[in-house]
Amino acid sequence: MTEPTPPYKGLPPRAGRLRGMAIAGASLVLVALAGCDRPATDHDSPVAVVLDDADPDITRGISDLVAAVRAAPQSGELRGRLAMAYEMNGFPEAALATYAQAATLEPEEFNWPYFQALLLGRSGDLPAALASVEQAITVDQDYVPAWLWQGKWLMDTGDEDAAELAYRRAQDLGAGSPAIAGLAQIRLRQDRPAQAAALLESVSAERSHPQLHRMLGEAYRSLGRDDDARIAFARGKLASPLEWFDPRQFRKTEYVWGFKNQMAHAGDLLHAGMTEEALAILDVWEDSYPDDPALLTNLGWASLNLDDLDRAHEILLRGVSVHSSNHSVAYHFHFHLGRLHVRWRDDEQALFHLEKAAELNPAQPYPHEERGKILLRQGRTDEGIEAFDLAVQRGIPHSDNLLHAAGVAEAARGRWPEAVERFRQATAANPAFTEAYLHLARSLGQAGRFDEARQALDWAARLGTHPGAVASARRILASGESSEAEEPSPGGA
Repeated sequence: MTEPTPPYKGLPPRAGRLRGMAIAGASLVLVALAGCDRPATDHDSPVAVVLDDADPDITRGISDLVAAVRAAPQSGELRGRLAMAYEMNGFPEAALATYAQAATLEPEEFNWPYFQALLLGRSGDLPAALASVEQAITVDQDYVPAWLWQGKWLMDTGDEDAAELAYRRAQDLGAGSPAIAGLAQIRLRQDRPAQAAALLESVSAERSHPQLHRMLGEAYRSLGRDDDARIAFARGKLASPLEWFDPRQFRKTEYVWGFKNQMAHAGDLLHAGMTEEALAILDVWEDSYPDDPALLTNLGWASLNLDDLDRAHEILLRGVSVHSSNHSVAYHFHFHLGRLHVRWRDDEQALFHLEKAAELNPAQPYPHEERGKILLRQGRTDEGIEAFDLAVQRGIPHSDNLLHAAGVAEAARGRWPEAVERFRQATAANPAFTEAYLHLARSLGQAGRFDEARQALDWAARLGTHPGAVASARRILASGESSEAEEPSPGGA
């Protein structure tokens, strides 16, 4: 069974204050200042903050909004804009108070109590967050993320029955994985692992978030299904919190002001794969801060992603020239220059910049990974494997992929014992790596270790991801074993 996905499929996480957001792309829309005819009171005065040390862009934007609010104190829309500006520029307490004012002035607007609830939830004030999200749900009962947050906060406060109702409502509205995860977590807390497993198994393994695999591993372990738990934990090895798309928050990105905030936002967009949106921000600031390391790094990265290699080359060389004495900064420029020269098929220059990056930041695994790929492609197998080993030693994520690649390189030159060792390391790092088990079985078969090869294929079959490849490998193994049995022994007649 597959889950309903659009539009609330769980998204990969991205660290940072602007997580999960996308740039709105629209200009600020002017609205009529005439709102309700409720008279202003002292309580309606805008919340003020000290802006002495703020970026001039932030100071100007907030000051203009405060002036607009004072001119139209009855406008909930303007008050909400001021609240968003406070939130997105580092004034959470002022934002909370201003969202409350906006919700009072404009009680039919969903966003103000909802945004207030999210801020309260992040601050740990869950009772207040629940009160605010309930107020928002009263306005719009069909907004899925509000139900998901309500379910999470209710579960975190121990009200599992109410949390289940919230998650069920989200599920009815098409929430998919996040709702299933919430319901399964409730079952695990209630010591009902079989029901948790049934919920989690309803999501296809290929589309399931790693966090769901980890929860499934917990359920299997409680049920005594140790091998299945091992596989599930491997599939969720790099799990991060399960998040969900929240389009209401898009609007806040209009209020990300100031150079540093916008650089952080551009970086978030690049990590989210939204390169053109990031570039639109970066281009605005290039003339004002032409040598800033964050701007140059992000510009080079964005240009690489958009295949504008000439511009990327110019920007990254500028970064190397200006910041050569700052090792932590110059590392990024050399690393991206190495990637660029790979794209240009200039292995000599690629290796030069990658080796320089490794020298500038010895703790980083990524230059060694890229070096290893080039060296293996050049047929310099020992050096390539050594580079992969360095990347693994430095803690590269998904080390199983490099260990597997090293095994493939050893197998290609017929060094079967060495290949077996590499594939064993890959499967130890990731017990759910079907291809590694298939290659392990082939290498064991070539080494005449047929019983071990069958065990590897049995595990590959259990994973269930490549049944055709497993069946083919079994036939090849059986044929090889039969051929070896038919060969006359040394000294025979």
